[in-house]
Amino acid sequence: MATFIIWWTAIVLEAVMVFRGLTTGLAKKFPFFFVYLSSVLCCDVLLYCAREFRPALYHTGSRDMEFLNLVLGYGIVLEIFRHVLSHYPGAEKFARVAGTAVFAAILGFAIVYPAVSSGNASVRPIKVAIEKDFLTVQGIFFLGILGVIFYYGLPLGRNIKGIIVGYGVWLGASLMTLTLRSFIGSSFNSIWIVAQPFSYLLSLFIWLTALWSYEPNPVARVPNRLEADYGAAAAATRNMMGAMRSHMGRAARP
Repeated sequence: MATFIIWWTAIVLEAVMVFRGLTTGLAKKFPFFFVYLSSVLCCDVLLYCAREFRPALYHTGSRDMEFLNLVLGYGIVLEIFRHVLSHYPGAEKFARVAGTAVFAAILGFAIVYPAVSSGNASVRPIKVAIEKDFLTVQGIFFLGILGVIFYYGLPLGRNIKGIIVGYGVWLGASLMTLTLRSFIGSSFNSIWIVAQPFSYLLSLFIWLTALWSYEPNPVARVPNRLEADYGAAAAATRNMMGAMRSHMGRAARP
């Protein structure tokens, strides 16, 4: 009963947020976030209908839709990068390229992994392994961007701050419950089926409050050294690569 209450409450909150996003223009400001939210809303409605009227399709559809939303959820990380580093184009470009490259690698792994591990009984359940890998990578990037925010004192508006807090609640709870589920086993399922949706419901309340209306990120009042540090690091990397190429060229000559 509690699961259905959480399920329907989440559907209502998702629908309200998508409606607000479309009518206030927030969806254009945060496209990755609202694509993810719209996908979760559609999947929740379809899965509920499948569970009520076509139970045979529920489990297959649930697995496929969870994987889709897991992939789209990575867009929230890119959304945070894009807004937090919007005034620092060099650092933003590096974070976007690095994040996209890692995402492509993990996605490729998720596609190849089932084929490689098929028939291997010692491998953890494929779905749980892939989900944990995706969330772990997201967690690493999330902690990285938090470190940049606090180290450089980057100012945040209400919208992006809410996205970060809500995402942190859901991501942290998801990683913790998946880890406990891996160690404890099936006996943890009765707690997991409530704890996981409840953490997402809490994130929805945070997002709804923070994203009710648009508020841009404030610009730092004093020059920030982030872009200067990025430029120095990039220059040092180019010099190091140039020195390596020069050294290899001399070594290759007789």
